[in-house]
Amino acid sequence: MIDSRRIAYQGSGPLLGTLVQALEDAGVAVTARRNGPYVGRHREDRGMGDAVDATLVVTGATASIETAVSIFRQQFSKHARVTIEDEEPRPHTHGRHRA
Repeated sequence: MIDSRRIAYQGSGPLLGTLVQALEDAGVAVTARRNGPYVGRHREDRGMGDAVDATLVVTGATASIETAVSIFRQQFSKHARVTIEDEEPRPHTHGRHRA
């Protein structure tokens, strides 16, 4: 199903581009709007660039959107917070996986 969703992003500025690229690689159209600097849990002090608060408006297959965001979260959950509009709340894992 083709869907349009809003995605809230808070974290490293350079990783915002990585998320946009992952979505585009999955065939999703992306429009990004930076809302300004972000100061919070995912702020990087070690040369990862300025932290940003941004909103993405994405249009594409629902499964493609969810898969791209899931892969991004697996790789960068310590550096960015990504929330899909109307998504069920995710439990905090603090970067650790349970067997």
